[in-house]
Amino acid sequence: MKRLSIILVSFATLVLASCGILGNASSSAAQATGQTCGNAIVGLYRSYKATGTINLTQGNNLTNALALATCYTQLKQNKDNATYRKAFSKGLVISSAGLITNQNVSNVVNTLLMLNGLSSITNTTSPTQSQSQQASSSIATLLTAVDKK
Repeated sequence: MKRLSIILVSFATLVLASCGILGNASSSAAQATGQTCGNAIVGLYRSYKATGTINLTQGNNLTNALALATCYTQLKQNKDNATYRKAFSKGLVISSAGLITNQNVSNVVNTLLMLNGLSSITNTTSPTQSQSQQASSSIATLLTAVDKK
């Protein structure tokens, strides 16, 4: 009986330890995704401020829009996971060169979750004109949320 108790306690310890490791790995992945998203937002924001539009025929803008769309998909899949959102938000703040702060990160994440036009470009490297217009409109909405500090 004592041996069974030791085995059960050992098993329970292993399960709890593995849950902690998986939680940390998930949090790290969410933060990395947030950092990728933050970098993409900064690139798109600078281009938008310089030209007044989001031109997805330009290589850097398309690359950043595709990165943003991928991050959007990951965030959308984990929108109800508070730990994921917190780590994602932390990544956004870290990588956004001061553009996204602790004060506006919640607004940026919520705006990102509401965008529909990004999903139209997630599986393509050369979006159609209609897809580009939808994505550009969504990105402009997001950049407006970033500007509200």
